[in-house]
Amino acid sequence: MGPHVKPFGSHDCAIGGCSREIAALGAIVRAALQALELSGEVYKVRVSDAVELAKLVRSLRRGKLGMVSLSGAVCGEAPRLVDELGPSARHSGYADMLMGTPSGVFGHDTTYEAFVELLDTVPAPRSTAVVVGAGAPAFAAVAACRQLGFQFIGITSRSWLSTEVLHDSPAAAKLRTLGALPTLWPGPTGASPTTRFSQEMRLQFLEIAASAQVIIQTVPVAPSSKDARLLSRVVSWSQTRGDATVCDLVYGGPPSPFLVEAHRHGLTGIGGVEMLTTRGLKMLETWTGMRPPREPIHAAALRACARSRDE
Repeated sequence: MGPHVKPFGSHDCAIGGCSREIAALGAIVRAALQALELSGEVYKVRVSDAVELAKLVRSLRRGKLGMVSLSGAVCGEAPRLVDELGPSARHSGYADMLMGTPSGVFGHDTTYEAFVELLDTVPAPRSTAVVVGAGAPAFAAVAACRQLGFQFIGITSRSWLSTEVLHDSPAAAKLRTLGALPTLWPGPTGASPTTRFSQEMRLQFLEIAASAQVIIQTVPVAPSSKDARLLSRVVSWSQTRGDATVCDLVYGGPPSPFLVEAHRHGLTGIGGVEMLTTRGLKMLETWTGMRPPREPIHAAALRACARSRDE
């Protein structure tokens, strides 16, 4: 469902997620509403399960809210609670934005839309992409890469530590249906080596990443955390293509270790602030039917991220 669908009159909205995401997206939405000369309240909400999500959907149906932004596991629950999914949510199977209209509640995946816009600059032929993570943003990344014509998409997750776990993973099974190849986590596991086959399988992601035109990191961690440093070691940077584009969804004050490594090796980097800005633009365009100017939105995202601290 595109931006032409008329929303309810209310421009009040709710932002769910971690405190850093609420602060950043809240600042973006406020700046966008101001740029479009629209008035509305931006509420911080807790959305940790399907029950809380259903309450927000009821508020959308009653016109008390015009839009809700979501993150995390509830993005996978959202499609079954709405009346219709837009093309972006149908592609990924997730919805990170819900919009109330006179015709019902519609779900969209603005993370997918942001990936499509930002990665469209990668030159053809688009052969290989790799994704780190298995949450809602990872599904958006895989679906976007498939939409952009990438022929091979490898993906890994920190929870896929053995062939047995990978085989039994519901997320891995769903990602296969999107056209991705789930692989074992290549980093240290803390466990003793198992079979030679498992050891060889652990190298599979590194081999795919070495030939990838696009490398996408979607795990939501604080930028200066130990987890962020560990994630930066998932890729053998010295083995990557010199023309690879690296996208990391981590945002905050300092650049993420993942992007620092990418830049150190001369690769093109797209940071979390760029993703947030583009996602905010897509969100407001879908919601209001008008695309706000990028400059004030990007500036608001930068200010919010500069103020943020690691949780």
